[in-house]
Amino acid sequence: MRIKLFLILLLTGWGYVLCAQEEKQEGIVFMENEPWSEVLRQAKEQNRLIFMDCYTVWCGPCKGLSKDVFPQKQVGDFFNAHFVNAKYDMEKGDGKMLREKYKEYIIGFPTLLLIDQNGKVIHQMAGFQKAEDLIAGMKAGLEGKTLPALQKKYEAGTRDFETVRDYVAALNGAFKKESIPVIASEFMKTIPLEKLMDKEVWGLVGAYITDPYTEAYQFVFKQIEKFQYRVGVNRYDLERQLGNGMADAVKEIIQITTKTTNADTLKIMADKEEVLREMLEQNTVKRFPTYLCKLAINDLRLTGKVDAMFRMMVFADELNILNYENDFRGGTYLYITEHVKDKKVLNGILKIMTADQEKANQTKSDLVRSNYYDVIAAVYTKLGQKDKAAEAKKNYEQLEEKKMVEMKKIFGVKDEK
Repeated sequence: MRIKLFLILLLTGWGYVLCAQEEKQEGIVFMENEPWSEVLRQAKEQNRLIFMDCYTVWCGPCKGLSKDVFPQKQVGDFFNAHFVNAKYDMEKGDGKMLREKYKEYIIGFPTLLLIDQNGKVIHQMAGFQKAEDLIAGMKAGLEGKTLPALQKKYEAGTRDFETVRDYVAALNGAFKKESIPVIASEFMKTIPLEKLMDKEVWGLVGAYITDPYTEAYQFVFKQIEKFQYRVGVNRYDLERQLGNGMADAVKEIIQITTKTTNADTLKIMADKEEVLREMLEQNTVKRFPTYLCKLAINDLRLTGKVDAMFRMMVFADELNILNYENDFRGGTYLYITEHVKDKKVLNGILKIMTADQEKANQTKSDLVRSNYYDVIAAVYTKLGQKDKAAEAKKNYEQLEEKKMVEMKKIFGVKDEK
């Protein structure tokens, strides 16, 4: 009886072990840090491409892939059926040699490469990838839709939807995203604006419509309700996208008109502002009133109406129109301080900035804390209170130093001794 029980337990235990092993093998089966010559040999023997995961032990996204993506059954089913799978720590063994050999393709970690049997890279991806994206990206490489091939085809002048779509997908997968906005812009010039309401077309180029001066941006702005309900675009995301583009355009006008007195340049900026105002005054996108207010205050500066600038700033503050615009508020109050003579206005600025600084000082992180001490110092100087001006200036410098220290900690920068 005891022998029978022992055999049952033994067989049951082996069953659990076999199940565990089978479950463990659901994901990608890798040759890990094995001699590169052996990987090439198996690729030739099996007549397969090599999928190579280039990782380091300190890389967070690399660990994410290994823990959450590579073990998935759908991933294992695809990669085990089509590739010889290898992974290398790029800081030891053959990994160091491969890192040097393929350095033009390894832009960061993780880098994911498709390599032919002769050791030539034919496709690449980079960064953490969701299972579906990883499979789709490497399937494209397997089907010949490789980044080099698509780039060659695109540069030869091919601009059909499928080519542009696949090229953009390959660039995204390889984390070579810097040229995508230009590619999207060029493609939009080849299609009627109404095609933007095609879900596939929107999915390809929609995220790159951010320039308020373009016909595409203005079309989307005017048709925003249709994009929300007919195309199914998330209204919040679309408003944020349009708002960010508008914010950059307004910032450009203010920065340029602050630095120049050239009549031709100012005329160009005035014409640009007119284009923006036509949209801003419709107030259909979140924070458009903020950007309109900033332009109005800038116009007062250009015409030398400093007292009116102060009144509008106070009005905007009362309505919270300029919330989250700390740099603009501080810079504008500093400008008014430097150009106004009215002590009533100066004391008003002092009261506002002091209250703002006291509120900012309650922020735990020095890095994100607003620093208005320079404005406070300027007001005290203008009022002839030198001691208080010196104290405020010291506070400004100390806070800036704290910001720098915290920034260095975040990026792991050590001071040289």
